[in-house]
This record gives sequence, C-alpha cells and structure tokens, in this order.
Amino acid sequence: MLGNGWCEAMCSDDTKRLSHTRGKMHKKVWIAVGNIAIISFREYQDDKANVILKYMPDEAPLSATDGDPFFLPFVLL
Repeated sequence: MLGNGWCEAMCSDDTKRLSHTRGKMHKKVWIAVGNIAIISFREYQDDKANVILKYMPDEAPLSATDGDPFFLPFVLL
C-alpha cells in the first residue's frame, strides 16, 4: 500500500501496475500485502488500474487466466 487508496499490484500478465481503490471500498474493505483482488484497467493509461473487488482467502480463484481479459486477478505488493 502506498497511501491514499493507492497500491502497487503484480498482475497475472507479469506487469506491475499502480492501482487505486474505488471509493465504495475506501475505509470499508481493508487491503493488505499479499491479498488477491480484481482490477479494472484504465483505457487511457496502461500502467494504472482500479481495484474493484478483494477476494477473501476462501474465495480466491483457482486460475488467474479465467474470465474477462480486462478484469485480471492480482497480488498486492
């Protein structure tokens, strides 16, 4: 976590992205290093994304390549 809702994420496509926690999650969902979450890429910035969902430990996906290519699971650094 970098502060002010920003964190650095390692995506399943082996790219580090600067990610921002969406407002609905801010101060309600605690995100820590090592959590698995889903991010949404920004259309106009390839190196930035938005955190839209945090997985609980028992909900973590089996494969990082399943689903929509624009919503990739990532691990927070």
